Amino acid sequence: MGPSGPCCSTACHTSVRVIRRDRSGNYIRVATPSSDDRTVDMLFDTPARWRAEIITEFRLREAERCAAASPTPGFPQLLESVISALDDASDGPWLDVGGGLGGTASWIERTYHEHVIVADAARGSLRAARRLFPSLDLTAARAASLPIRDACVAVAIVSGVLSLLDDADALLAELRRVLCSGGRIAMTDLWSADAITFSDHPNTFWSLEDIAEVAQRWGFEVLHLAAADLSTGWWSSSAAQVNDEIIERHVGEPGFDVWREDLDHLDAIISSGRVIPAGLVLG
Repeated sequence: MGPSGPCCSTACHTSVRVIRRDRSGNYIRVATPSSDDRTVDMLFDTPARWRAEIITEFRLREAERCAAASPTPGFPQLLESVISALDDASDGPWLDVGGGLGGTASWIERTYHEHVIVADAARGSLRAARRLFPSLDLTAARAASLPIRDACVAVAIVSGVLSLLDDADALLAELRRVLCSGGRIAMTDLWSADAITFSDHPNTFWSLEDIAEVAQRWGFEVLHLAAADLSTGWWSSSAAQVNDEIIERHVGEPGFDVWREDLDHLDAIISSGRVIPAGLVLG
C-alpha cells in the first residue's frame, strides 16, 4: 500500500501495545524485530525490571517517577531548552527513539501535552515502561530500522542514544526517512567536551562539531544548541536513590555486574571532565 494506506502491523510478543494510527487517522506501520542480543538483555532488560519494581514500590509519582525512570545528566533543563525551540515543528506524533522506560516521553506528554510514541529495541524495557506509564504508546524497534512509515513523524526525540553508536549516519538516514516536511530532531546526550569525538567502550562521545557535519550530509542543520552544567538538574537525585536500592537488593544476581560496570564507567567519564551534557535541535 502507499503512504496513505495501511501498512503491515505485527503485535509484540511482550504484550506491549503498539501504534496503529497517528492523530490524523493515518496508519503507522509497526513491527517487532526479534533479537537474541544478550548484551541488550543484560544491560537494559533486567535492570529495567529492577528499576520499575523499585519505582513502583517507592510510590514515586509524576515528574519524580519520570526522573527515576530516565537518569540523564542535565535534565530537565536540557529538555526544557530543546523543546522551547520546537514551536515551529510540524503537526503530528512525536517519536522517542530508544526511549527505554519512557520517563522522558511521559514527562513531555505531561508537561507539553504532545503525543509521544516510544520506540526501543529492549523489549524488557518496554514491558517496564508499560508498567510505569500505562498511557504511553510503545513499539519495539531498533534506532536505525524504525517500523514507521515514511514522512509521518513531526519530532524525533533522541536522548542518550547517540553515545551508544560509533556511526551516526544510519540513525540520521532513518530519521530523515520518517520525519515529515518541517520535522525536527531533538537530541540530548553526553558529548565530548572539546572538538574531538572519542570512544571509551562501550560509548562514543561525539563532539558537537562532528555531529553537525554528519547531520549536514543528511540535509539537517543545527537550529538550537544548549549545554548544561553536570551539577545542575534535580533528576539525578531520584535516579540515585533507585540505583542505591538496586545495588542493595540485586548484587550477585545475573546481570548485576554488567549493569554496575556500565554505571561505574559513566560515573568515571563524567568525573573526568571529558564530557558535557548538551542538547541540540536539528532541522
